[in-house]
Amino acid sequence: MYKLKYYSLSKEEKKKLKYEFYETDFGKSINVRLTRLLITGIIGFMFSIYLFLSYTTIWDMIIAISLCSASIIFIISSFIIRINKINTYLVNKKKKK
Repeated sequence: MYKLKYYSLSKEEKKKLKYEFYETDFGKSINVRLTRLLITGIIGFMFSIYLFLSYTTIWDMIIAISLCSASIIFIISSFIIRINKINTYLVNKKKKK
């Protein structure tokens, strides 16, 4: 697959491509879903920090560690999926022309 197609663009081209992608129906729906995933990850991360600070038992620490790791996975995966979908849109747009 064309992994580096998106990364080879300039800053202005990336902004224009993101704007074009988010104007499509699929882009609008995926943006809402990925934003929700990102917000869930941030809230989970903040709650895990709260659990670390209010450490009372070993079970609280285990829950905080697992919640922190899941939140980091959510945050990272939202960015990875976003770039992959924009890259796929770019490749398909180039093929249509």
